[in-house]
Amino acid sequence: MTNRSVRGAFLAAYRAALRSVDPCVVIERHLSGSGDRLQVGGHTVEARRGVRILAVGKAAHGMARGAAGFLSSRLVGGLIISDHHRPSPHPLLKVMVGDHPYPGRASLAAGRAALSLAAEGHPDELLLALVSGGGSSLMEVPAPGITFDDLTAAGRALVTGGVPISEMNVVRRHLSSIKNGGIARVAGGRPLATLLISDVVDGPASAVASGPTLADGTTPEDARTVLADYRLSQRVPPSVTAYLESSRPVAPPSARHPHRVIADGMEAARAARVELGARGIPAETVTPPVVGEAEAAARQVMETAVADQVSVYWGETTVRIDVSSPGRGGRNQHAALVVAGRLAERGRGVFGGFATDGVDGESDAAGGLVDSGTIERGRASGLDWREHLRRYDSSSFLASSGDLVVTGPTGVNVGDLWLVAG
Repeated sequence: MTNRSVRGAFLAAYRAALRSVDPCVVIERHLSGSGDRLQVGGHTVEARRGVRILAVGKAAHGMARGAAGFLSSRLVGGLIISDHHRPSPHPLLKVMVGDHPYPGRASLAAGRAALSLAAEGHPDELLLALVSGGGSSLMEVPAPGITFDDLTAAGRALVTGGVPISEMNVVRRHLSSIKNGGIARVAGGRPLATLLISDVVDGPASAVASGPTLADGTTPEDARTVLADYRLSQRVPPSVTAYLESSRPVAPPSARHPHRVIADGMEAARAARVELGARGIPAETVTPPVVGEAEAAARQVMETAVADQVSVYWGETTVRIDVSSPGRGGRNQHAALVVAGRLAERGRGVFGGFATDGVDGESDAAGGLVDSGTIERGRASGLDWREHLRRYDSSSFLASSGDLVVTGPTGVNVGDLWLVAG
């Protein structure tokens, strides 16, 4: 097959992956029942005085739309917190837009509103939490004794420090009043159930959005260890270090609150593989997930690429930025530019790295779709791909070579999808 036909198939596979984890559809599959007793993710819960919804994350709009359609007149109120604005699917659901990838003042307002929602209402109302990736940033309230500026600085150090998302969230949850089961603690003894769409690779449900309704059992000592392991102890504000040294482990919320993960990256990868197969392209889903530093992961997938077959990866990598003034890009675009250099040497092959949420790092693109001609197309515009890698400016190079994939926010968030044709 030609590069052009493979590129078209990769885009079709990406779209199929997004459809497979459409938040509205998957929510509808996991809600049933009538009257005062509902089935939420296979668990029976009481809703004698109606249901309040707290939907947070990049998939919040779709999740809330699916739930509101099912609940109908049983819905008594709620809040949608996402990274972009869409009209509310119900008059009783308020929409708020938080900040991403770093918490901002909008995130603080959203976090306070979420805590208020969890605390108010009748004790017999069900609080239905619909949680997806991105919530760690989109709603936030600092722990007592930490300022919002302290929290923001710590978050930026984590994001730019090459810390894997699972370990990043260990630190975030112990600096927050809303993460690590904060919503559940405020809700007290009222009925609470959680449905989650996971962007976390091989992690527990409590890791999604840093667990606003689910504590994970980690301690402040674990958070200090993460900062030390990635040499970030001196990059975070002194007040953060002091708080972690003085704080005590948080008591977990009641185990009576049921939860279920209803979609994840593996499901999206399977859908991509099926789409490629339907187009006559042999493909396999690779396990384990792709993780770690983006450049190293990109080189590894190229070493194992198989001719005449597509390898489908899911997961999420990181980029450790070590220059003072980086350009624009993200983990998928950075990986794509690394792979483009290898494809140019081979004289064949196609690679697609896509963020399922449509927003790859500090850019407006979802990722990059490159082939053996990418480097030459960029060179024809006077660009040096190695220099763009060094400056973490992959987006500029890929825009010039015609290899950016731009979708806008997709309303889905299950990590990243990588497709490799060797």
